[in-house]
Amino acid sequence: MPTTRRAHLSAPWSALVLVAVYAVGLGSVVLRPDDNPVAVWWPAAGLSVVLVALTRPGRRELLLVALALVVATGLSNLTGGRSWQVSAFFGVANTAEALVAGLLLRASTAAGAPRVGDLRDLLRLVVATVLGAATIALMLLVAAGPLDLGVPVEVARTVFTSHAAAVLLVVPAALVPRRPRTRTGSAEQTEPRGAARLELPAQVAATALATAAVFLPQDALPLTFVPLVPLTWAALRLGPRLTALELVVFAGTVTVLTQRAEGPFAGNGLGPVAAAGIAQAYLACAVLLTLPLALLLDERNRLFDAIRSERRLFRANFTDSLVGQLLLRQTAAGLVVDEANQTAVDLLGRPHDDLVGCDVDEVVVVEGGSGLAARLRGTGAGWRGQGSVVGRRDARLSISVSRISAGADSPVWSVQLLDVTAEQLAHRRLMDAEKLTSATLDTTACIILVTDLEARIVRVNAATTEMTGYTEADLVGRRLWETTLAPDSAHDLETLFLWPNRSGAPVVREHDAVALGGERRRILWSNNMVRDEEGLPAYAVLTGIDVTTERASAGLVTHLMQAAVSTAIVGLDARGRISVVNSGAEHLLRRESVDLVGLPFTMLLDPEQLQERLGCADHDAVFAALTASLGEEEQPSRDWWWVDGEGERRVVSMSLSATGSEVSAQVGFLCVGRDVTEQRRTQDLVVAALEKERTAVERLQAIDEAKNEFVSTVSHELRTPVTSIVGYTELLQDGTLVAPADDQLPLLDSIARNGQRLIVLCNDLLLLSGLDSGEVSWQAEEVDLAGLLEAVQEATAALLVGRDLDVTWQRPPHPVVTLGDGAQLERVMLNLVANALKFTEDGGVVRVHLDTSPGEAVLVVSDTGIGIPLEEQDGLFERFFRSSTAQEQAIQGTGLGLSIVASVVQAHGGSIAVRSAHLEGSTFTVRLPLQA
Repeated sequence: MPTTRRAHLSAPWSALVLVAVYAVGLGSVVLRPDDNPVAVWWPAAGLSVVLVALTRPGRRELLLVALALVVATGLSNLTGGRSWQVSAFFGVANTAEALVAGLLLRASTAAGAPRVGDLRDLLRLVVATVLGAATIALMLLVAAGPLDLGVPVEVARTVFTSHAAAVLLVVPAALVPRRPRTRTGSAEQTEPRGAARLELPAQVAATALATAAVFLPQDALPLTFVPLVPLTWAALRLGPRLTALELVVFAGTVTVLTQRAEGPFAGNGLGPVAAAGIAQAYLACAVLLTLPLALLLDERNRLFDAIRSERRLFRANFTDSLVGQLLLRQTAAGLVVDEANQTAVDLLGRPHDDLVGCDVDEVVVVEGGSGLAARLRGTGAGWRGQGSVVGRRDARLSISVSRISAGADSPVWSVQLLDVTAEQLAHRRLMDAEKLTSATLDTTACIILVTDLEARIVRVNAATTEMTGYTEADLVGRRLWETTLAPDSAHDLETLFLWPNRSGAPVVREHDAVALGGERRRILWSNNMVRDEEGLPAYAVLTGIDVTTERASAGLVTHLMQAAVSTAIVGLDARGRISVVNSGAEHLLRRESVDLVGLPFTMLLDPEQLQERLGCADHDAVFAALTASLGEEEQPSRDWWWVDGEGERRVVSMSLSATGSEVSAQVGFLCVGRDVTEQRRTQDLVVAALEKERTAVERLQAIDEAKNEFVSTVSHELRTPVTSIVGYTELLQDGTLVAPADDQLPLLDSIARNGQRLIVLCNDLLLLSGLDSGEVSWQAEEVDLAGLLEAVQEATAALLVGRDLDVTWQRPPHPVVTLGDGAQLERVMLNLVANALKFTEDGGVVRVHLDTSPGEAVLVVSDTGIGIPLEEQDGLFERFFRSSTAQEQAIQGTGLGLSIVASVVQAHGGSIAVRSAHLEGSTFTVRLPLQA
């Protein structure tokens, strides 16, 4: 039955108790008989003991309470009219009594505050009360004389009685625990209901009437037992707490009436002091008669409640149990079911009413043939075995029977039925899983060896035979270190068995293994223990993966990273930290790899350039910006400033790429950089030189354009006056104005001839200017080149007069038609033939050949003349070009003819080529597209 343990007093409650100590102490001093130096009842003693007993643990708290009690009780005596010496003595004496009794009560409690909950607590209270009262009595016995308090023995006896009665009455009222009220033989009730609610008022009224009937008259001594009757009623029916409270009220009433000389103790001539002492003894007897009875009855009720609770618990466990339970009773008809819980009803598949009273062998079948009743006959120890449900052979039961009553007439048996159908099914599934495990081991592509605790191989998988050549018969039964597959040191294996690897983490080692054919393989072993249910080692499992190829590749990569190459390779993890560098990076950065690994990659870059390009220098933000688009598209190399270990900046052509694997989309990043500092410096110099050259070319082009414009302007302006001069010269020659003299005719001829030369020169310059500016537009028409060549032959005939040249003309018999301007094309042929004739000395040969090739007309003009030096041929088709040979021989010419030829041919979509050498003649080849 639950109880409420009294808690320690808080500071406000302690202060309230101190105020009560002062108040009741003052009242006791004021109401004491006039002829008695001490109070005949001192309830403040009980309150003081309660305060000490319920004070929080700690020396400091106890000391404060003691000082407070000295002050409170001393003030109550001083205020009541006693001298300060007597008040101080009573303050100390009352505190000493409270400390003795209170500390004894506190020492009886292992945890929490003390209480008065049973007879042992009450006995301890009586002992504490006697010792506390004896303490103050002894102190008065010694100090009564010096303090002039009266006869020491009488004073000590009076104080002992008054203080003992006060403690016995007040302390139980405070320390009796509060419990829910119960009624004997009935269910637990937290509050009385119905007629029970009238019991408390009736009992209180009975106690009041009995007290009045005995203590108001003065000659009712034979009736002093009457108030004990309703108090005993309270002890039997209302519990110890209400009984203790009524005893306090009853004691106060009896004490007051006795001090007023009323009641049976004051009417027998005993005197007020003796009457008060007898009254206090009477009250102590009332406490010792009623309170033990209340505590005993309360303990009995709690025992009854515990029994009822256990019965309910047993019933609940039986009814609500997840295990099927039957109660069997032996009768004359046999062993029948007396009771069954719901689990058993569901398990056996029968209604509860049909199951109760049924023979147990009609519902349960046990293995072995005989029934359950036969198995239990003649035994008292019970039985355990397997069985099934009648009518459901697939339902497997684990049956446990035990005898729960020893009666010979009708023994009762408890049967526990556990459905193990799922367990049997799980066992079969476990066997299937074992087969699946065996198949899995045999199909796993790695070496698996299982050993016992002596490192003796008990099982191998099929992959072991495929990878090593050893069969199961070669390995099973042998110790690991007796094979060529085990790790090199037997100590590692022994450690695996002895070391308590409770974490479950496998032990990973790399060792060389030798196959049956002698091949050495690098095996990564992952070894672990299989433990039983108690955590003890049972088997060892060694799993080996052939990493020979991987280690060879890793060695190659290591060699590559350490090779003396100029390219820097820096591996980065996903957070941008340097994980690996090659020797090229060490050389470029002038730092060792141990100083670089673990650093943020952005620490290699110039922070000023980072701030300029990306707007920040924080590692995470910079690295996120650098790798933002990696994986989506290939990133080109870009120049960055790297800062080496000596603080020098170097230009590095750097490219970043994301690295991944088949398992993970991204593992890290790879940076490849090449030191291009010197290259970029050279490029800057080249760019500067090219810029200068471009500026010079632009200036030359501007000068050339200005020259062309100047030539065009001069030619245009010069043509008009020259034309006028030629016209007037012709007028003078033909005598229109006046007949010239004979000696004037050569002069006029020279003026006319040179004027014509100037006009031709101006026309050529204007034509070139128009071709360069695109202002000349020709009307395209079909032109027969063969006919034009015949006209050229006739036009150049005058140039052969007086010359000794071998001139050959060859043209096809059919027309050679092209699309263009006939006059300009004729001018091309005329200029080429005229140049050949002009630059060929007498006795030379000139060949003019016109022919066709697929899609084009080919005109070839060759001579054996003075030729063109090879080093001067680059400027052959430029304006005013004259070879050094022509200039030395003073051959007249403007140097515009070939420039006009090249421009006209190019304007017609053709091409012109020359083959010549100094004094070896020249060959010009013109190709023009034919009309389709």
